[in-house]
Amino acid sequence: MNLIAWKQQKPTDKNIFFTALNHSGFQAHPESLEAAANEYGPATTFMGTLIIKTMDKPSGYSSQRITKIEQKYQGIAKKINKTRKNKSLNSQTVVYVLSESYADPRMLPTVKLTSNPIPYEQEIERTNTSGLMYSPGYGGGTANIEFEALTGLSMNNFDPSMVTPYVFLVPKVNNLPVITDYFKIKNAIHPYTGTTYNRTEVFKKFDFQHFYNFKGDKLTYTKKIGKSQYISDDSAYRQLLKQLNSTSKGQFVQLSTMQNHMPYIPGTYAKNTYKATGKLTKSSLSKVESYSQGLNYTDKALKMLISHVSKMKKHVTIIWYGDHLPGLYYGSLVSGKNATKYDNRLHQTNYFIYSNYHHQSLSHTKIVSPNMFTPMVFAQTNTKVSPYMALLTEINRYVPAAERDKFMNEKGNYISENKLSKKAKQILADYKLIQYDITAGKQYSIKHKNFVK
Repeated sequence: MNLIAWKQQKPTDKNIFFTALNHSGFQAHPESLEAAANEYGPATTFMGTLIIKTMDKPSGYSSQRITKIEQKYQGIAKKINKTRKNKSLNSQTVVYVLSESYADPRMLPTVKLTSNPIPYEQEIERTNTSGLMYSPGYGGGTANIEFEALTGLSMNNFDPSMVTPYVFLVPKVNNLPVITDYFKIKNAIHPYTGTTYNRTEVFKKFDFQHFYNFKGDKLTYTKKIGKSQYISDDSAYRQLLKQLNSTSKGQFVQLSTMQNHMPYIPGTYAKNTYKATGKLTKSSLSKVESYSQGLNYTDKALKMLISHVSKMKKHVTIIWYGDHLPGLYYGSLVSGKNATKYDNRLHQTNYFIYSNYHHQSLSHTKIVSPNMFTPMVFAQTNTKVSPYMALLTEINRYVPAAERDKFMNEKGNYISENKLSKKAKQILADYKLIQYDITAGKQYSIKHKNFVK
């Protein structure tokens, strides 16, 4: 969690109560209401929750407009499904792995290491669907990225005051679309406290049957590396393998790791074979070196995981991604004009989609946002889609990755919204109407049935 980024958020709501709270120093805490209450007191925190806005109401929102959108994507789903062979995901095993703070340390120009700490992960990228993920966060924002991946909803559509949907949206809205809807067996793993970002309550609402964490269902594998305060990725992956082997039926598993979480203290690991250079401060470079050693342990653990999964007889598909870059880059490279020049690089992480059986690698996926992972899973597994999933599939096809009110093309550069194609703008407008309907509107698309599920 990046509390500095939290403190620097800029409210846009002109509500008088919002303005008064902001002037008093209040900012909605991204992690939990309890943390906000400890900071500002329960009364102020309660007032703060009242002015959190979900979304602005899109122009033309009505039951009739939503019905037209439903009919449009019912037709598109029908076309997509003509070439899809699998009727549902339920018979398959799908795993989402959010790799905490994972990204190539050399993402920024001039930053170099004496050797590559992630050779295996990059080998997997070369032979599978892969690319860069446009992350809405830098140094934090894990829960929001996880939320996007699980629901297909975009933080880009929400009001800026909606700092954490897990805390301020999920508790008060029913019937959110979640990938768990497509599975009978669904479990989550997080080798840390389940209460962070309200995950325990959120995952209950998302119908996860078990949530393995420090205070929930008991973790079997809890080893750490060196002086690290976090459970290793090797242990996290062994916990995942135990879950995968627990049933011969299809299932969904959500794993969010912790090993590479901040701080990146030199000496955390007994050995460190990486030396870093670049236009960063000396302190920052030493942190990059410690971080790189941690990534190398992740790389070895990943090789172990894929080795086991590759031998499984059942069909397994893994969506593996880094949620954000670690907030450890300080120096001339990221200050002054360079802060703007390289802003896009600070919001790009690695991802891949691996299947342990023959499949077709996806095109137009060099740069994606986390809300696009689920339609990509449907495509890679050749599975038929609902109208809602058809909408997400169209976004993945025609709309560049979008976060933070910025669009990023396949070259990883920002482009303005007015440069989007007419078709992309229309699909984006449909998407915003549906997201508003589900999260802040009358939920016509839920009541009409057969659209989302």
